[in-house]
Amino acid sequence: MQISSSAYMGVETLVRLAAQRGDSPCTAQGLANWINRSVSYTETLMARLRMAGLVRARHGPGGGYTLARPAHRITVAEVFRAFDEPHGLPVRPLNAVTLEPETIQNIHGTDLLWESLKSHILLFLDQISLADIAQQSTGELASDEAEPVAMEPHMQSTSMH
Repeated sequence: MQISSSAYMGVETLVRLAAQRGDSPCTAQGLANWINRSVSYTETLMARLRMAGLVRARHGPGGGYTLARPAHRITVAEVFRAFDEPHGLPVRPLNAVTLEPETIQNIHGTDLLWESLKSHILLFLDQISLADIAQQSTGELASDEAEPVAMEPHMQSTSMH
């Protein structure tokens, strides 16, 4: 299973939102600083996450992005699916029990093995919430991140590294 850089950065960004204290939104600029990407890239990322129903955007002064649901109700697999489905990530496990006979006939060699592996990875990631990861990263400050003065006052800097 190949994980796109957008999916990876989507998880990173949402974990940052989950680790933040308070209900005030994070701006695209603040998130871009956190993930070390451009504002335009971050806006594109957030648009995809918004379409998937994982974040909300508030426009105008004091606006920015917040999680659409509590962090414990958003899984890593949902973020991956926002970026990588439908072309590479099956929604349900693929195996001889769950597949139709005609589908099994069209799977050759090790295809079933790899498709099953992808499914098991997603099943595993469906059990990991953003809150699980955010709890592990809260309080860890990375030395390579932007200085606090470069961020908005309401944001906390955490790292997954």
